[in-house]
Amino acid sequence: MLEDKKIQIEKWVDFISKNVRGEKTQKALSIYVQKLISNNTVIILDFNHLASLLGIQREVLSSIVMKSNSFYYTFEIPKRNGGQRIISAPYPVLLHAQKWIYENILIHQPLHKCSKGFIKNTSIVDNAKEHLNTKFVLKMDIQNFFPSIKINRVIAIFRNLGYTKRISYYLAAICCLNRALPQGAATSPAISNIIAKRLDQRLNGLANKFKLNYTRYADDFTFSGGAIPIKMTTYIEEITEEEGFNINKPKTKLLGEKNQKIITGISISNGTMTVPKKAKREVRKNVHYVLSKGLFEHQKHINSFDPIYLERLFGYLHFWRSVEPDNKFVLKSIIRLRDYSDKLQQEFTLPNSHSAHRPFIPD
Repeated sequence: MLEDKKIQIEKWVDFISKNVRGEKTQKALSIYVQKLISNNTVIILDFNHLASLLGIQREVLSSIVMKSNSFYYTFEIPKRNGGQRIISAPYPVLLHAQKWIYENILIHQPLHKCSKGFIKNTSIVDNAKEHLNTKFVLKMDIQNFFPSIKINRVIAIFRNLGYTKRISYYLAAICCLNRALPQGAATSPAISNIIAKRLDQRLNGLANKFKLNYTRYADDFTFSGGAIPIKMTTYIEEITEEEGFNINKPKTKLLGEKNQKIITGISISNGTMTVPKKAKREVRKNVHYVLSKGLFEHQKHINSFDPIYLERLFGYLHFWRSVEPDNKFVLKSIIRLRDYSDKLQQEFTLPNSHSAHRPFIPD
């Protein structure tokens, strides 16, 4: 790895010496390149270079940076505990740019081991597993997690990697909406994890002090162990506020031996992981009505305008399967819904058409 970086640096220094005039400029660019390569990130020299790397016309990228709100559409989805969550989904050109930033820059940045959300090969199952067979569980929630991360903090991420002020601003502007992280951008989860790294370090240190387990899944904190101090919530709130976030106090819950313990949607009450009965009933009901009444009639009945409702239903079934891999209802429902989705696709596909959109149905 070190040898690869050395070769990469040598190639860039050679390129700079042959294509850039002025000894001072050459030296400054060489230092800039070395820092970026050392931080496992991609070289971006200026705005035109960024546009070229993204494969986006300069004028379009300029519009994204200057007026990103023109490149989003919004819709609402129901929250797990009631209410609606506003999703700001990027249009394809902006989504492409965000995915490039994620795949070439953000994914390579180290995170804290206690961060369990939005990480490849890590899921809510891994998050819940850390708290099995514990006497007490303390759950807390960050208020307005993504929107509370403002553009200046996002700029700081790219500055710390070695990018210039201008490049850092361009990258941050692509990732932000109304100068904050939007719920729906492809880059928001990774950026939030990077920014929360110091928060995770401090909260994990606090947990270790009292011999507790600690994990964070997105905006959800979970602490567990044999005994939780009375002032634990106060300590957590103080640290969280010092790191630029606020606790959603009404959602704080301390669960004892007689309470049902549900962590990020998974019950761990009996020393094993299962999907809560209430959630199972809801999924069973939705699967039944989609298959018996049809997707559109069902959505009309429940007043849902979610454009990816079927994909979300599949997603929950696959989540259920990951928790209870041998559940026959889940396996049967996935097959039946996949068949239904294929038939639905055929109904709305014109003959000889190759451009119709098929909902993404995971295997």
